[in-house]
Amino acid sequence: MFTYHLPAKIIFGQPVIDALHATLHELEARRVLLVSDSGLAGLGLVQHIGDSLASAEREIVIFARVQSNPTTDDVDAALSLAREYEIQAIVALGGGSVIDVGKATAMLLANGHSYADYQWGGRPINSHSIPLLAIPTTAGTGSEMSKVAVIIDPQKPFKKGVLSPHMFAHTAILDPELTRSLPPGLTAATGVDALTHALEAYIGQRANPYTDMLALNALEIIWRALPRAVTRGDDMESRSQMMLAAAWAGTAMDHAGLGLIHSLSGPLTSALHLHHGLTNAILLPHVMRFNLPAISAQRRMRLQQLFGLSSEFLPQALARFVQNLGLPQNLADVANIAAVTDWQQIIVDTLRMAMTPNNPRPVTPDAVADLLRVLFDTPPSPEKQHVTD
Repeated sequence: MFTYHLPAKIIFGQPVIDALHATLHELEARRVLLVSDSGLAGLGLVQHIGDSLASAEREIVIFARVQSNPTTDDVDAALSLAREYEIQAIVALGGGSVIDVGKATAMLLANGHSYADYQWGGRPINSHSIPLLAIPTTAGTGSEMSKVAVIIDPQKPFKKGVLSPHMFAHTAILDPELTRSLPPGLTAATGVDALTHALEAYIGQRANPYTDMLALNALEIIWRALPRAVTRGDDMESRSQMMLAAAWAGTAMDHAGLGLIHSLSGPLTSALHLHHGLTNAILLPHVMRFNLPAISAQRRMRLQQLFGLSSEFLPQALARFVQNLGLPQNLADVANIAAVTDWQQIIVDTLRMAMTPNNPRPVTPDAVADLLRVLFDTPPSPEKQHVTD
């Protein structure tokens, strides 16, 4: 038994400017908030798109200050602009962080109140968000296909998403050209993020025949296309395949859920200020080794076939895949262990994450502690740390 619901319109392969003009015309939206980040603003892409939209006699307001790990401060600032200019539609141009801020802002414009009311107060979302046009500039997060926004509240530094069927984007515009200049490291990290979405959706407890179809196709494409996209950034065939696979993986993730890779990645990225996709890439083979005994023989065999493996141990194959992409193998290579002062809180937060119960194998505090020891090559001795409230 399962339910599948995806109201978002998907425009794939059409130049982003053309798709934007056509969609905003259909919506009769004259006042538009363009949400992005400083990196894309620095490349001139934000201004280019803003000028093009303004040329059609629209009023374009730009907010390009979204952080890599967005907070409620980002949402509040975007929301203030949107209310001041009586915005009718939002265009979110960027990675998952930007799109999540766009989702949160669009929801609050339609429903009112503060983000904390929904994130911590359990307030129901009763009205559909104002139209959001999501334009990913990476092939990884899948946020353009999901109904969740993950925003950090600085007063409660724990990654807790707000989700509702009312929060789907109105339109997802997937233009692979926007990923052409993505650097190899970011291409690799975001691509492995998409791979983990598909993998965890496929092996998770809420997997179903519909999400299996999306997840397996995404895994097959990413396994083949991501190495080419990393080493040959101007190979638009692999770029196009990755953008499509990321969308499929994002849909599978949204409907079937995630697991321990993401539930452990959340607290670690917050504590160590790491890129989400990079952290997932490091966790991937280790968590797969932990989960393997709980994955059915049929699903293990399907993954082996999909990746073209014969006798190679699946976690080893995933480790080799990540290494060949030029990504680090353990967190000690990219993070300062001393930056984490409370390892027990990392364990507690991992167990609190909404994705943890969906993991194929039950997750215990000892299991998380063991994974942390392996990841850092140094025992953090979490049992000796104090648990904060």
